Amino acid sequence: MKVIDLRRKLMAALAAGGLLAPSAMFAANLNTNLVVNGDFEHVDTVNAPFGAYNAPRVLDWVGTGVAYSHDGSFSNGAAVPNYANGAAPPNAGHWYFTPNASSPEVRNPGQFYQDIDVSTGATASTISSGFAGFNLSAYMSTYFSSDRNNTDSDTGNVQLDFRSASGASLGTSVMSDSDAGTANVWSPNTKTGVIPIGTKTVRLSAYGTAVNGGPDGYIDNIDLQVAVVPLPALRITINRANGSVSLSNDTGAAVNLSGYSITSAFEGLTPASWLSIADNYDNGNPGPNQVDSAHSWSKLTNATTHGDLSEADLQAGTGASLPNGRTVNLSSSAAWIQNPHEDLIFQYISGGQIKNGIVSFIGNNDNPFALGDLNTDGSINVADWVIFRTNQQTNLTSLAKAQAYRLGDLDGDLRNDFADFELFKNAYDIANGAGAFAVMAANVPEPSTTLLVMAAGTVFLPAGRRKRSAS
Repeated sequence: MKVIDLRRKLMAALAAGGLLAPSAMFAANLNTNLVVNGDFEHVDTVNAPFGAYNAPRVLDWVGTGVAYSHDGSFSNGAAVPNYANGAAPPNAGHWYFTPNASSPEVRNPGQFYQDIDVSTGATASTISSGFAGFNLSAYMSTYFSSDRNNTDSDTGNVQLDFRSASGASLGTSVMSDSDAGTANVWSPNTKTGVIPIGTKTVRLSAYGTAVNGGPDGYIDNIDLQVAVVPLPALRITINRANGSVSLSNDTGAAVNLSGYSITSAFEGLTPASWLSIADNYDNGNPGPNQVDSAHSWSKLTNATTHGDLSEADLQAGTGASLPNGRTVNLSSSAAWIQNPHEDLIFQYISGGQIKNGIVSFIGNNDNPFALGDLNTDGSINVADWVIFRTNQQTNLTSLAKAQAYRLGDLDGDLRNDFADFELFKNAYDIANGAGAFAVMAANVPEPSTTLLVMAAGTVFLPAGRRKRSAS
C-alpha cells in the first residue's frame, strides 16, 4: 500500500472515532509584533524611485518594494490605484505592499526582507530552551479587475528563514495566500511552528508568485511574534556527529503518542538505519524498552525513499502513554544523513490532535555543517576537495539529495558540475582566506587509486545501507 494511503487510513480512522481534531499554537507572546513597518504605512511619497503608477517606495525594509493605495492616496502628485479593489483589512491604513510594481519585481525571498534579531532578551532565552514557537499572520489579496469582474490567482508569500549566529540556515517556513482568486479579496492568513534551537536572527521576506502575468500577490499587516510552545511538546534530538536520532519526553508529564512523522525536504533521512517502534518497541517486540505493549504499530515510510520517517498505531489509533523523562532511541547512527540543511520537521499525534514537535540538533560546536564540508568533519579542507574532485561529472540522479550533496552536488540539482565547483571554491576561500583554494589546488597531487576508493567508500555509506535494506 502506498504511504499516502496509509496516512489517509490513519487520519480517517482517528477522525471517525472522534480522536483527531485540528490543533494550533496559542501561547502568551514574549514580545509584540517584531516586524518593523509591517503595515507598510511608512512610505516615501516624495522622493524617487517610484514603482508603476507612482507607487511609493516602502521604507524600513531591505530591497526595493513599493506600495499601492487602499483609498486613492497620492504619491508624487498622482493618485495610486487600488488594484485589490476590495474592502480593506481592519486597520489597514492607506497602503499595502505589491511585489509587481517594483523594479525588479519581487518574486523571490531575499529580495525584500527584514533581518529580525532574536538573540537577546526573552526571545533568546525561550529559543535556547527549545520551547519557542512563532505566530505569523498577514492579510493577503490579489488583482481584481472590475471590468472583467474576476480575480487572478497570483499569490502573496511571507517566508521565515531561521539563521544561526554565523548566518547558516536552520530551517524555513512559508505562508502563502490561502484563497487567491476567490471573491474574498482580502483574507487573513496564519501560520505557526517551532523555532529551531540556535536561531539568532529571523529573515522575514515578502514576495509574490505569478500565475496570471503578475506577480499580483498583495500583502498587508504582517505580524510575527515569538511564543512559548504549548505543552506537551515532544522532542527529537539529532546528533551531528553520527546522525543518530532520539525521541524524548521532557515536558514534565506523561504524553499520549499514537503516531509521528519526521520529514526532510532535502531527503536527509535513511529508513534503513531507523529503529522504529513498529520493529522494536511495540507489542510484537517484547522487552524492557517497549513504547506500546498493547498495540502493533505500522511503518508508513517507503524504505527506498529518504524524505520521511513515519509510523503509527493503526490497530487501535490510541497509541500509548510516554512517561515523562523517557527517551526512545530511533537510531544509533546514520538515520540522518549529515549535511548543512537541517530542515527536519517533527509532528506527532497526541490525544487525537496533530502536534508540532521540537527538533534539536547537537554537536559540531552547536553549528550546522558549512556548505562544502563534504566529509562533515567540521572544516572545509583538502579532504573535501578530494571528494569533490573524485566525483566531478558523476551521474548522481539515482541518489537522494543529501547523498548527492556528500559527493559534491552543492546546488541540489543532482549533478557535480561547474556551478558546484564555483560554490565549493568560494566556500573554501571563505573558510580558509582569500586565494586559499588556488594555493591548495596547486599543491595537491592527483589522487591515487587507493585514495579515490577510500573517499568514495566513505561518502557512499548511506547509499550502501539503503541498498542492503531493499534487498
